[in-house]
Amino acid sequence: MRSPTVFHPLLFVAALLAWSMVGAQGLVVMNLTLQHLTSASVLVWFVAFTSFGAAFWLNVRGDGRHALFLLGAQTAAALAVIATGASGFEGALLSIISGQVPMFLSSRSTVLWCSGLALTSLAVYLVLYPPLDALASAVGYAGLLVFTATASHIQQRELNGRRELARLHARLEAAQQQLAEREREQERLRIARELHDSLGHHLTALSLNIEVASHCVEGPGLEHVRRAQNVSRTLLREVREVVSSLREGPLQLGPALADLTREVPGLEVHLQVPEGLSVTEPAAAHCLLRCVQEVITNTLRHASAHHLWIDVVSTREGALRLHARDDGVGAMALEPGAGLTGMRERFTQLGGSLEWRLAARRGVELVAWLPTRGAHG
Repeated sequence: MRSPTVFHPLLFVAALLAWSMVGAQGLVVMNLTLQHLTSASVLVWFVAFTSFGAAFWLNVRGDGRHALFLLGAQTAAALAVIATGASGFEGALLSIISGQVPMFLSSRSTVLWCSGLALTSLAVYLVLYPPLDALASAVGYAGLLVFTATASHIQQRELNGRRELARLHARLEAAQQQLAEREREQERLRIARELHDSLGHHLTALSLNIEVASHCVEGPGLEHVRRAQNVSRTLLREVREVVSSLREGPLQLGPALADLTREVPGLEVHLQVPEGLSVTEPAAAHCLLRCVQEVITNTLRHASAHHLWIDVVSTREGALRLHARDDGVGAMALEPGAGLTGMRERFTQLGGSLEWRLAARRGVELVAWLPTRGAHG
């Protein structure tokens, strides 16, 4: 079974028009009124026709968990309509079924299902019409089956391609963000080394020379030497603090996450991050970025969602809390893959936690917590 998907609006409208056409022709030919419902064949046609419409609506508006059952119900209803109808247009219902099959089944299963539709419809036509007429009707509608199934298959393949492209785009954005951060970190380290190796050494030598001078000078000039000594010590301490801060390199988490979540194809990401939030611990920042990347990837691949909400907050204790949810179709159960398992292990190693919850037909909700000494906003 494929992941749940959305029926293309044009195909949906075309299917409704075909279903309505079959119903209108049937009503005209049979002159259907309440009095005619006492006829067994007319009653079967009416029940089968309305059942087909209901099953079709539930299938294209559902989450895919009952797709096979609903496709089977539509198939049985369509054959019943063909067997009891008299307009000759009832076979168009089969094309509606063939347009849905590629959404939920593999290519091979689609071919088998459509072949079964063609053969069973031929059997029904052989009962109703002479052999040549039955064969002509079955072959004509079989061609329509092939056309609708092919169009739906192409549309589904295009949709899957866009989802895969969006997933790869998210991974590329994450890789670019990590590369940019690594380059910034290397530049900070280079500047820190330059300050330490050149300015730091010269200030140390200056401080030592002033120390020596303080023992050689007497009288009014000694006070000025001591002031110069205090200034040199203060300057040396401040340089060391600058070098230390450059080596730590706090990550501005807000802009980093904004770059990662900006313009994700096929998904609108709503990001909430406190302004100026930064993380001085590289491991914690990297863990959060990876977690958000994994959330986006899983939403694109499995959720069939249109919106994703991601909230990052800094608690009073200095910890970071990540909350993510989507408006996907949800599921009855979730089997965590390598991505979620790896994320939970990474959070656990850093002293945090990661949990996810499922709500039927309301998507997936993920909550992560990570202690860090260097989160501030």
